[in-house]
Amino acid sequence: MDTHSDSLPTGDRGGDRPTPEEARRMLADAARIGHRTPEAVPSVLISFAILCATGTMATLGVHLAARMIPGSTFNAPLAVTLMAMAWVFVAIIVPFLFRRPLRRGLATRWLIYMGSWGVLWAASMLLGDSSAALVLAPLFLVLFMIAAATEAKRTRTAQAEEEAAQSAVVDGEAP
Repeated sequence: MDTHSDSLPTGDRGGDRPTPEEARRMLADAARIGHRTPEAVPSVLISFAILCATGTMATLGVHLAARMIPGSTFNAPLAVTLMAMAWVFVAIIVPFLFRRPLRRGLATRWLIYMGSWGVLWAASMLLGDSSAALVLAPLFLVLFMIAAATEAKRTRTAQAEEEAAQSAVVDGEAP
């Protein structure tokens, strides 16, 4: 028995099937509505932004803490690092609470982004009390902008491919 996209058997709908012309019109309407609907920013990109912002602020925090409270028994850079790690934990865990499990895992590019972030984070925490922190802190912004630009380009490419496929269906061509 045939089914429609809403999983109702055609028999339950009285056997109504749209004509090819009606189907093309419905697909064109769906494509038009889809063009007006803004794309959501992927939650993984939002989490990555939080990680990069935390990296920048923690690096600067460690740098300043080492200079603000010198010689004290309180280890200010360690306190900054621990609080930053708490925010890293939040940035990693919270998205998993609100989204469906990843079916195929993260793409290789995300492993590269996260690996780059990890190396930059480690260098920033180790060298945060030196003047190198002033060079390392902005690199988190650069890393995020590379990730955001790459993801935006991939989204636009995927949208263009989807639109081309929909146009082919609307025009009556086989996909």
